[in-house]
Amino acid sequence: MTRSSSIATLCEGYTPIPVALLEPEEMPAVDLYLRENDSGRLRLYRSADVRVMPDDLAKLHQANTKWLYAQDLDPKEMQMLVRRKLDELVRDESNSVRDRFFKLNTYVQDVLASAFQSDSPDEILDTASEIALLAVRLLCRDEMNAGDLISLLHHDFQTATHSLNVSYMMVSLAREMQLVPENELQSVAVAGLLHDIGKLSVSDRILTKGDRLLRREQRIAQKHPALGFNRLARRIDISFAQLMVVYQHHERTHGKGYPVGAVGDEIHPWARACSVVNVFDSLISNRPYRKRYPLAEAIVMMDQHLSEGLDREMYQCWRQYILKK
Repeated sequence: MTRSSSIATLCEGYTPIPVALLEPEEMPAVDLYLRENDSGRLRLYRSADVRVMPDDLAKLHQANTKWLYAQDLDPKEMQMLVRRKLDELVRDESNSVRDRFFKLNTYVQDVLASAFQSDSPDEILDTASEIALLAVRLLCRDEMNAGDLISLLHHDFQTATHSLNVSYMMVSLAREMQLVPENELQSVAVAGLLHDIGKLSVSDRILTKGDRLLRREQRIAQKHPALGFNRLARRIDISFAQLMVVYQHHERTHGKGYPVGAVGDEIHPWARACSVVNVFDSLISNRPYRKRYPLAEAIVMMDQHLSEGLDREMYQCWRQYILKK
């Protein structure tokens, strides 16, 4: 394909440019491409000699266009620019913590989704580590409260979105309970981001099915903790606690969980924390086969029966944290 071609068939070889982070003067002077929603093909948006103006960016935002793509661009330079912009965003005291977190979440949700789609453990881990560092900086601010956190969560049950939600809530619960020293919260956040990595080995047909799963399909879906464990077990950049979150987040203290029916303290504390917020997020999120439950109804459902087998102290702490606001 030549530079003058207006259609590209693949995004491979193109550097993604985040629309949400860059101002017009920061847009590189190269041919910029848009990705078509239906075909996934790239078409020319602006040639190198046409500047992107503020109105152009506003229209891209209105159209929910999150990325532009360029060929003649050094990916490392763009990555450095994005990291600098994200660091500026997180540190910008002129905006409220809530607003900064909203902007960060809007961006990192797509970044994490892209990493999961790559199906590369290296890329997923690198991305998770960067996201975790930025998120923890904001989640640990005293101005950030439970009401802000819940209102900022996206309620579409997709692996990347759900993993972000669980990560944010795990950090909040771990901090509330003083489960780990503050300098370990980034590791907790990474564990939350990785907890469902085993779903990459489960068919999308099962994960996105519009009806409740058949028993045979449930057995396949329930393999994802073991599949995730197998993906990460030989890596030296994963801690034992993080690995146990991946492997044990569906275990229950009464022994009726999976994959092995671990009981009580056989379940790692980080995994027990993940279990609490994992159940909570599944209730307040849209699932393929049902709409999300309102917050108050979700709490009632957990009180009545869905908290059975969860760590009681952790659940009560999480419940009180949520009901504060």
